[in-house]
Amino acid sequence: MSVSTASGGRHLSNQEKSSILARNLRSLDPEDGEDLLIKIYIGVTETLRRLTTQVKVLLEITSSLTENPQGEGLMSPTVRSPISSPRPDRFPSNPMNSATFEVQEELHKSLDVTNLLGQAVDVAIEKIVKVLKVRAEQTAQLPLTLFLRYFTLNLYFATECESISGRSGTSLKNVVNGHIKDFVQRNRDAEMQKLAQGMESDQWNAKDFTEKNTELLNTILGSSTHDPHEWTDSTKIWIPSSELEHVDEDEAIETNGTGKEKIRTATIDSETFMLPKSAILCLDGIAKFSHLISGIPSMTVDIATSLIAYLQLFNSRCTQLILGAGATRSAGLKNITTKHLALASQALSFTATLIPHVREFVRRHAGSGASVSNLMGEFDKIRRLLQEHQDSIYQKLVEIMGGRAAIHSRTMKTIDWEADGDKGVHSYMETLAKETTTLHRVLTKHLPETSIQMIMLPVFASYRDQLGSSFREADPKTETGLKSMNNDIEFLTTKLGKLDGFGETGEYLQKIVKAKQVKVVEPVIEKPADERKDDESKESEAVPASESTAEKAEK
Repeated sequence: MSVSTASGGRHLSNQEKSSILARNLRSLDPEDGEDLLIKIYIGVTETLRRLTTQVKVLLEITSSLTENPQGEGLMSPTVRSPISSPRPDRFPSNPMNSATFEVQEELHKSLDVTNLLGQAVDVAIEKIVKVLKVRAEQTAQLPLTLFLRYFTLNLYFATECESISGRSGTSLKNVVNGHIKDFVQRNRDAEMQKLAQGMESDQWNAKDFTEKNTELLNTILGSSTHDPHEWTDSTKIWIPSSELEHVDEDEAIETNGTGKEKIRTATIDSETFMLPKSAILCLDGIAKFSHLISGIPSMTVDIATSLIAYLQLFNSRCTQLILGAGATRSAGLKNITTKHLALASQALSFTATLIPHVREFVRRHAGSGASVSNLMGEFDKIRRLLQEHQDSIYQKLVEIMGGRAAIHSRTMKTIDWEADGDKGVHSYMETLAKETTTLHRVLTKHLPETSIQMIMLPVFASYRDQLGSSFREADPKTETGLKSMNNDIEFLTTKLGKLDGFGETGEYLQKIVKAKQVKVVEPVIEKPADERKDDESKESEAVPASESTAEKAEK
C-alpha cells in the first residue's frame, strides 16, 4: 500500500514519512530484514566501485590531454597511473602546455577520487546507520544463526567500504558493536532463564541421549581443535538462510526415555554418562555460547565470562534442587531418592568432564594476556566446584546409609539374644540387607563402577563400625546367644558378600562375636525318688543343729 493511499491522498510531512518508514522497517521479519540489507549493501558497493572506475577513466583522460606539436590533434594518452598528477616538465617548449596544465589541475581538483569516494561512503553509511538503529530491537532478538549472519554481513560491508575509500566507517562499526553487546547480554539472560526453568521442572529421571544430542556433544568435543562446520556455516552469508539446517533443540531436549526401550547414554573419552534432562539442557546452552564465540571471536572474553556464569548457575541450582531438596517443591517430587542423587552426580560429572574441551576452544579464540589467564583459571575453578559437588552427593549417600546403620545398631541393643535364639535372623538385619541391596542396584544402573566403589566402600566401613560396636556391647550369656549373633552375620554375608566394597566385613564382625566368653550350662540330671527322700531327711536333721549352734553363740 502506498504512502498516499495510507494517508487518504493527503500530502505527508517528512516526519510522517519517516515514521511510516520506521514502522515498516520494524515490521520486517528476520529473513526479510536480512534480504533488505543484502540488497542495499550490494547496491551501494556496486555503485561505489562503478564510481571508482568512472573517476579513474576521467583522470586518465585529463592526464593525457595535451596538444600535438604537429597539429594533428590529440595524441594518444600516455600510459600512466590514472591518479597521477600531470607533469608539465615533459613539454617545456610548448606554449600551450601552461594552459593545458591549468585545465588538468582544475579537473584533478574536481575529480579528487579519495575525497569523492570518501564522501559517497560517508553518505551511504549515514543512511544505513539510521536503518540499523531503527531495527535495533528486532536485531537483538534475532535467533543466534541469523544474528551471526547479520554481524558477518555488516563486517563484510564495512571492510568493502574501507577498501574502496580508505575510511573505516566508524559510525557503522559503533552501531553494530552496540548491537553485538546487546545480543550477547540478551543471549546470556535468555539461556540462564531457560536453564533455571528447565531444571526446576526436571523430574530427575534418566533421559534418552538421542542421535541429535550425540552430534551436538561431538561438535563441542571437536571444537577444542577446530571450529566445526556446523558453526562456521552461519557466517557464510552467500548460503541462503533457508538452506541452513535448523534443529528444533527444545524438542530434542524434551525427548525422554521413559518407555521400555533402552535409554542411550552420553560418551566422553570412553566414559559413559546416564543423564537427566537438566544435563542435556546445559549441553545445549554450552553449544550456543560456543557457537557465538566461533562467529564473533572479538567478543570471546565477554561471551566466555557469560558461559562461566551459566555453568555456575547449573552447579548452584543443582545443589538447591537435589541436596537442598528444592525439587520436592518445584517439580513436585515426594522425596529425593537414591536415583535422583545418582543422576545428579552423573550430570555434574558429565559437565565437569566436558569443561576442559570447552576451555581449550575458548583459549584458541581468546588469544593471550592477563585477562585470558584469569579466564582459564575461572574454567578450572568451576570444574573443581562441580567435582566437589559430586563428592558431596557421594557423601550424602554414605551419610544416608550410615544413618540407617545407626538405627539398626540401636535396635540391636534391645535384643535379648538368648530369648530370640530360635527365631532365625532378626528383622533389623533383613531390613539392612534389603536397603543395601536396593542402594547397590540403583547405583549400578546409573553410575560407573569407580563411582560405585567410592560410595560402597565407606558404606560398609560404616557398617563395620556401628554394627561392630553393638556386637561388642552385647552380652550373650549362653551359646544360644552367640549362635543368634552368628546367624545375623552369616545372613549379612550371604546377601551382601558379592557387592563392591563388602570385603571382610563379615569376617570382621564374626571375630568380634567369637571373642566373647559365655558360661557353659551343664545339663540337669533328675535323681530317683528314694534318693530325693534321703536328701530331704538329711536337710531336716541339719536344721536343729544349726539352730543349737546359733543359741550357743548367743550365750
